Amino acid sequence: MIAKTAASDYKEFMRLIIRLLIIIVCSVVGSVPVSAFRLAEGGRVAPIWIAPGESVAVNLAARDLARDIKQVTGKQPELLLTGKPPAGAIVIGTVSNPNAPFAPVSLAGKWERFVIKPDASLVVAGSDERGTVFGVYEVATRYFGVDPIANWTGLPPAKRKRVVVTDGGVTSSAPAFRFRGWFINDEDLITGWELSPERRRLVHYYFHLPIAPSVYEKVFETALRLRCNLIIPGSYIDLEAECDRKIIEAAQRRGLFVSQHHTQPLGVSAFCFRNYWHDRGKKLDFSYTKNAREMEVVWEHYARLWAKYPNVIWQLGLRGAADRAFWTTDLHAPKTDSERGALVSRAIARQWEMVRNATGKTPPATATLWAEGSGLHAKGHLKFPDGVAVVFADEGSTQEMQSDFHNITRQPKRNYGVYYHAAFWGAGPRLVQGVSLDKIARNYAAIAGKGDTHYSILNVGSIREVILQTEAIAEITWNGADFAPDAFLRRWCARQFGEAAAEDAVRVYQALFAAYVRHTEKGERLMLDGIPRATGKSLLATALDRDMFPAYGGRAELYKTLDRYQPLAAVSARNFRAVTEQAKLVLSRIAPERCLFFTDNLLVQAETMSGLCLWLEELCKGVRAFITLEVSEAAGHARRAADALGGVLEYRKRAEWGPWANWYRGDWRMDLPALHKDTVRLADKWAELSALEKK
Repeated sequence: MIAKTAASDYKEFMRLIIRLLIIIVCSVVGSVPVSAFRLAEGGRVAPIWIAPGESVAVNLAARDLARDIKQVTGKQPELLLTGKPPAGAIVIGTVSNPNAPFAPVSLAGKWERFVIKPDASLVVAGSDERGTVFGVYEVATRYFGVDPIANWTGLPPAKRKRVVVTDGGVTSSAPAFRFRGWFINDEDLITGWELSPERRRLVHYYFHLPIAPSVYEKVFETALRLRCNLIIPGSYIDLEAECDRKIIEAAQRRGLFVSQHHTQPLGVSAFCFRNYWHDRGKKLDFSYTKNAREMEVVWEHYARLWAKYPNVIWQLGLRGAADRAFWTTDLHAPKTDSERGALVSRAIARQWEMVRNATGKTPPATATLWAEGSGLHAKGHLKFPDGVAVVFADEGSTQEMQSDFHNITRQPKRNYGVYYHAAFWGAGPRLVQGVSLDKIARNYAAIAGKGDTHYSILNVGSIREVILQTEAIAEITWNGADFAPDAFLRRWCARQFGEAAAEDAVRVYQALFAAYVRHTEKGERLMLDGIPRATGKSLLATALDRDMFPAYGGRAELYKTLDRYQPLAAVSARNFRAVTEQAKLVLSRIAPERCLFFTDNLLVQAETMSGLCLWLEELCKGVRAFITLEVSEAAGHARRAADALGGVLEYRKRAEWGPWANWYRGDWRMDLPALHKDTVRLADKWAELSALEKK
């Protein structure tokens, strides 16, 4: 009896030992379930099988995924374009493709949806072309840790030898906005970064070069990684120019919808109109009131050019040259708002007729109520044909929605959308980010609350400076306006700068947005970077005018400018100096390779605002001193102003590392180098006068 008990105890003891060994082994190998799908393990990576007959866009996304996998694992996955999908592969296809070996019922007839399901293979199925593309990029982000904005951080993904899918896959939600995209606008930095050898036929200082092919491919890829489906790929695109046709064709290959600048209805700018008639031996005023038939001839011509592309969202409207109201550049324009509104309405109706004739169908079309369009709409002077979506715009200098958005009653069968600014030429933001996530969340909640979710176009400038805001709005337009800005910023900072530094990074970003001073006592307008630049440039022009200054420098208008901007600049300079000091402390908590993006995206921007505002403050002091004939004191202030701006130019070189070499070569609009030269010239001039005075 005793022997039997001992034997039984021994067997139980051995069972416990075996269980413990199993637990230990599972913990060592990562507790991977037997059903887990192994994307990379033991020096092997899963091949990528693409269903025959998939679009170019899907194939390009699959090639991007292959590149991502090699970056992460060091192993190049095989791309399989024929035959049947092998077990253990990443299997990619669209449900409408008869060659795809699956047909998820849940995707049938849906808009831009996808499913990722691990089984014998990792299936990536899309409801349509873009749904499949989004699913492919989700594999890169979710399983390989590839940052969707890596093209704008310059940082490679973390290396991993083993990648295993254990989450059971994902089924995407429906996008909250149907069309979600970017407007690459006033794109001097991104154009000057990598210079294209081609030229546009434009009489313009800033837009004579197109964006280089290597750059716009990065733009299109990033937009798709963030699940955007729409692009306005630059200012003054002209389909008569081969270089611009290449841009549109590249966007179409990627599966993106393309649209037109709001100052280019049907793709026709004042430049297009001039060139068209110049080539036919005529010199005509860009005027729909004087030359209506000639204008319509050009509209019809460009409608046929754009109709060659399948995915176009047509822009309708009537504006003048240089992104102005048409009556500011047309001497023959009507004088009253009601007459102006009637003319715009007639132009839109005529353009819509041309679009339907050129395409043979009723494609998506918009009328963007930017600037004067918003005012005419608010007064009830605009009418839109059936089928044309009305796009409300924020006020660019405040990023707040305008009165027509708040007050116009929506028509039940009409689609509505929004044009919003993360970047804005003029008041800014331009070289820095200035739109807080709180403001974005509040405005997009109002947009969604009005039901204006057919279309969202975001002015991103040259992208790099406003990539935080760009990604935030991409998330909102896909997931919906139930967006928590603090939680998003926390996740974003953890991803970009590491979990250990995330909380500190969040506080510095919040300090950056809080550092902007109000430009007006009422309203939401802040003193963004465009305002000190424009004010300082005006002061320089006044001070360098040999005939007018200082003899007429004591005018009340000039004193008002000095009294207003000197204290604003002083407070702003101090605020941003404090942000830079706080940011420098955080740098020590961020991994060295991640410090580069923190420096680019925050520290350089804070230094730019601090130096730009100090420059303006010293200019104000210098002009004030010179008016009172304190020439030596004026020269000292001008020298300190030059030093402040020179400091900005020197410090921002830190953002031109590695792939970002020559990023500021294209600073043609703000043109801080030219302002610096003029400031040095003023300091030298005043120093010379001071020396003469002492003799």
